[in-house]
Amino acid sequence: HNIPPLTSFILLDEPVEDIDQILAQEKENSLKTWIYATGIDVDIHPQTSGQWDTIPELGFVWRIGIAADNALSLNLLIRNYHLQEGMLLHVYDSNQTSVFSFDTRNNNRDNVLSVASIPENMVIIEWNIPTHQKAGSPFMISNVGYGFRSPSPSGIVSLAAGSCNVDINCITGNHWQREKRSVVHMQIPFKDNYGKIKTQTCSGVLVNQTSDIKKPYILTAGHCVYDDDMAAGTVFSFGYEKIACNDLLSPPISKTIHGSTLIAYKHELDFALLELNTDIPDAYRPFYAGWNRSDNAPSSGIGIHHPRGDVKKISVENDPLETATFKDIGLVCDDNAHWWVKIWDVGTTEDGSSGSPLFDKNHLMVGTLTGGDARCTNPINDYYSKFNTQWNKYNLPEESLKTWLDPENTGTNLLYGYDPIASFEDECDTLSHIGNNEKKVVVPSDKWGVLTGHNNKTWTGFAEKFKNDTIAKIIGLEADIAEVYSKGSQVRFSIWTGDEFPTREVWALDTVISAEYRNYPMQMYLNRTVELTEDFFIGYSIGYAAIDTFALYQSVKRPYEGISALYVEEGGIWKPLSEETPPTYASLGIHAIGQFGKIKEEPGWNLSSQDLRVIFQPGNDVVFIYIENPQGSAVVECFDLSGRKMPVNELSRYFVMHNETLYLQVEISTGNLPYGMYIIRSKDQNKKQSGKFIRL
Repeated sequence: HNIPPLTSFILLDEPVEDIDQILAQEKENSLKTWIYATGIDVDIHPQTSGQWDTIPELGFVWRIGIAADNALSLNLLIRNYHLQEGMLLHVYDSNQTSVFSFDTRNNNRDNVLSVASIPENMVIIEWNIPTHQKAGSPFMISNVGYGFRSPSPSGIVSLAAGSCNVDINCITGNHWQREKRSVVHMQIPFKDNYGKIKTQTCSGVLVNQTSDIKKPYILTAGHCVYDDDMAAGTVFSFGYEKIACNDLLSPPISKTIHGSTLIAYKHELDFALLELNTDIPDAYRPFYAGWNRSDNAPSSGIGIHHPRGDVKKISVENDPLETATFKDIGLVCDDNAHWWVKIWDVGTTEDGSSGSPLFDKNHLMVGTLTGGDARCTNPINDYYSKFNTQWNKYNLPEESLKTWLDPENTGTNLLYGYDPIASFEDECDTLSHIGNNEKKVVVPSDKWGVLTGHNNKTWTGFAEKFKNDTIAKIIGLEADIAEVYSKGSQVRFSIWTGDEFPTREVWALDTVISAEYRNYPMQMYLNRTVELTEDFFIGYSIGYAAIDTFALYQSVKRPYEGISALYVEEGGIWKPLSEETPPTYASLGIHAIGQFGKIKEEPGWNLSSQDLRVIFQPGNDVVFIYIENPQGSAVVECFDLSGRKMPVNELSRYFVMHNETLYLQVEISTGNLPYGMYIIRSKDQNKKQSGKFIRL
């Protein structure tokens, strides 16, 4: 709406003394919280501050801008928050690229709203009031969190996790893709010993319960959240991770839930159980972690966490854990209440990892992180509060987990994880033109390099064509990577549409691929579902500006013409590899993940052969023949029942996948044939097959 520009701003000074105090104090203990912002008390009321504007016949808008010198981020604490129906509260940066919106669903018993950090030194608060509503008792902005170091790598200056940490979407995390969805990033306001509000990050885990109705319980460390105000002000973020291993881009913190209730806490065991103020949307893709409350020492351990508020990481301990006691200047716990990780084999934990889960080899949670000495420079001695002791060492419901996680008192000792969205997700296929029985190879170029990567021809693009006459729903890609530069390769993966060549790019991801993916398939998932009703291409682009080596596998060269879907880009022009000199008939080792239309044997199609798969489409006068794993050039012939060879017109042939088996699909027009029954025969180098169809 055409309202006047905002002219009402408040400028805050940099709290230098508070920042120096935090940096000095955090060196004195080994608890793994990460303080990144110090609070500045303010008293901002809509009645006395800000700018009011009217939108005729719709309502009123109140706005105010808050800026702070040199801040890397700003977050807010709002008191007396209780919106009426139809009201909206927005908090955003100057470009409106980071926007948080709130309404009546964010009302809670504490009347507190904590707004997640926005990585900029200015935020704008906007309150929309419809004409039929009165302003009522307005809220008050009571505190502004001044970010003196970045809460995440998406900030202006990144001081996030150490370089030894491993992204959850690297190879190490391949088998932990469900459990990762249970781990949350937490931004927590708290008061120090002088009553000053500060903001810290911790990690937490969404935990499963024995009852059929699941409540949004988050388990974390007790030193992260220990009173009602902290619980009410905590912001929980789901799915905060890079889309691909070591991706250059960090996602914004967006899938958030604001506020919770503290329902169980025990200082001596360092745990807190929180219930979120609102249900978790399915779009956040939550997973309720399973658990094992045995006191038997796990034979190994996996930690998933947000070190220094960074994107999700994974750490691995391959050796058995031991029982230990945690004691620190800031926290003394019960004897033998912790699991001791002596040394991490992969990764580490850091400040901000507190409260994160430790999983055993069966993917069940056995503890939550309290602290320790582990850092990238020396990844030794971390301590996880035992889930076993948290369960019911102390009998009061507010001091134990049992009442909340086993409300029906079933006595369950271990519980597997629960995936609430599994019933809504259809089974996915992997679509490829390379069959399970085909070898995957790299083919040298004529001087240097290979055909599917950097080479003397300076090809910059590579794509595989997929014919599509239904609805293809693509959610991800898998690339069979053959070569990666030792320092990582910069690649752009893409999906294009086009009839003859890649024409329109409908999705792309720029990423740096780690050297660990050499000779390994890499999966990447799209940030949305791409639906296509036309032919499409999937592939990648590379550059030659710097030293690099990158290539995907391809199929072996096929000895017959027409069975090739591999295209290359040279000088901005795409061409099929089959038009090179000499021609190469092959497919690229890249796969689409999603749902794809399948040919079904419906009544009247007269599928009658167990040997050769033949499908006839009445009305279209088209026969589809499927030759399993053809070897060499396949010949297709048609005969009537007297054995006379009948003339037919072959329309097309290309590879398709069905149930992970490669078929050569041959499409034949039969419009010139009289009505009746016919025999179809195929021959390749190793076998003959036959089937029949009836033209009705």
